[in-house]
Amino acid sequence: MTLGSVILGTIAQLMFAYFLFMLVVFSACSMAGNDKLARVHSTILTLTIYGLPASSVLSAGIVIHLYRHGAGASSWWWHALPVALAAIYLIYAISLNRRMNARSAGGSGAAHTTGERE
Repeated sequence: MTLGSVILGTIAQLMFAYFLFMLVVFSACSMAGNDKLARVHSTILTLTIYGLPASSVLSAGIVIHLYRHGAGASSWWWHALPVALAAIYLIYAISLNRRMNARSAGGSGAAHTTGERE
């Protein structure tokens, strides 16, 4: 690992953190405005607003720490952590949105899929 590549990776992670923040804010706000959203899903969406960008900043910090302590090229895998978490969030948000749409459209047997009580 060279210093230039660590700096470039850190800058990329910080830009990715900003992107994740905007992604989660817009997607969570679009779903949170729905009164059919259960409290647990609302809490998860709220926590991911700060959690996903924090994972990107954390991974950049870990790579810097490993660089300062002489780690090898395998430490680059820490940059994949926020990408994996973003993929998990997108799968969760898309499936939650589909369940909410099915429920609001009177879907076939999709009752209580968002955890709402009548």
